[in-house]
Amino acid sequence: MSHLSRKVRRAVGILAVLAASTAPVLSAAVPANAAAAGALRITKIDCIERSDLFGADNPYFLVFIGNPGNPDLDTTVEVDPGISTDSGHTYIANTVISNSAQAGALTISVMLDQDDAKDLTAQEIQWIGNNMHNAWQIYFWKSKSERIAGLRSVLRSTVDSYLVNDDILGDSYATVVAGQTAVMPFTDDGGDYKVYYGDAPVS
Repeated sequence: MSHLSRKVRRAVGILAVLAASTAPVLSAAVPANAAAAGALRITKIDCIERSDLFGADNPYFLVFIGNPGNPDLDTTVEVDPGISTDSGHTYIANTVISNSAQAGALTISVMLDQDDAKDLTAQEIQWIGNNMHNAWQIYFWKSKSERIAGLRSVLRSTVDSYLVNDDILGDSYATVVAGQTAVMPFTDDGGDYKVYYGDAPVS
């Protein structure tokens, strides 16, 4: 992929946020004093079908977590379980996403397949996080469906703008609920996965 192509794709991701910032802001009730849920982790990964025709997938994630009670509190992190996946297998990951996720927090995740070295640098992940912080301040006040759709679009397009060789395996979302597990589908680029988020390790 040419350097010019990367710059064009990066500009598209940034424009998505700028366009969103011009949309009308709707008022909404803000949950007060959301209770801490503690650690949030990827517990399991079901690989229904890998995306690579030859060889295993090497999945990793960009995860946005928005505090349910504050439009100024959010984080975006890279999470790498460090496993290779093949079709028809389940993998125990038990990989921490956050040690301080709030009950009711919204998570938006993009799942990627690493091809050789990871495309995303620490600086680019910081830029993606800055973009998501701006988007969270916009979408926090919107309806639940608008919030989820808007944040998924912004995260996916911004991540994609920095990719060269890595592939997106899908994007999904879940709400943090203490003591419960969220199961999210990721289906894209020929891959089909179910990924489990929970607050306690599994065996």
